[in-house]
Amino acid sequence: MMTRESRLELKVGTFVLIGFIAMSFIVASISDFSFAQKGTSYGVVFNFANGLRDAAPVRLAGVEAGLVKELELFVDVNDGNRTKVRAKIWLQDGIAMPADSTLTINQLGLLGEKYIEIIPGVSSEYVKPGSMLVGKDPLAMEKIMEQVGVIAQKVEVTIDGINNGLLTEQNKLAFANILDGLSSVSLNLKEGRGTVGKLLTDDAIFKNLDELTADLKGNPWKLLFRPKK
Repeated sequence: MMTRESRLELKVGTFVLIGFIAMSFIVASISDFSFAQKGTSYGVVFNFANGLRDAAPVRLAGVEAGLVKELELFVDVNDGNRTKVRAKIWLQDGIAMPADSTLTINQLGLLGEKYIEIIPGVSSEYVKPGSMLVGKDPLAMEKIMEQVGVIAQKVEVTIDGINNGLLTEQNKLAFANILDGLSSVSLNLKEGRGTVGKLLTDDAIFKNLDELTADLKGNPWKLLFRPKK
């Protein structure tokens, strides 16, 4: 017969076991990974991992299809003893990767999680399980800022060239004369000076033109009539 202490220990043990199972289920659900789920593993080599972590998602054509299982540094003796990163990735069972696919490290938003993006190719052949692939290195933020700085310098030089080449004192004076001329023409038109100004402001001219148009509509033969010499 179980004592009171034994029953209490059994209840505590059962509660701990249930809690452990629930926690394992929650972790598996968050990581979208099933321990019983089958899949295929591949290797990918990068020169720069850009902050990629273990258990990071792997997406194929923008759809989550696996995860990063392991990251390790190694020395590539076939490439001048350069230090590189080897990522072991896992893809869900039934997902095939075309042989000409591109693998790169991408980022969700500006400050989001790093993940491996697989851009599928068009080849009818597929990568064999366990193959070692060469990934496309992401561009480091330092390189991006450096390029932005170079572009900004070029823009500044171009603006200085425009200012020094086009906006000289002589050109500024010429532009000012052109604007003055346009202002004078506009004033003449507004006040009815000159031929065009009179056409725009003299009501008598409009009246004569209107009468001439009405006369020609009523007597179109006048356009063909030639007075005898």
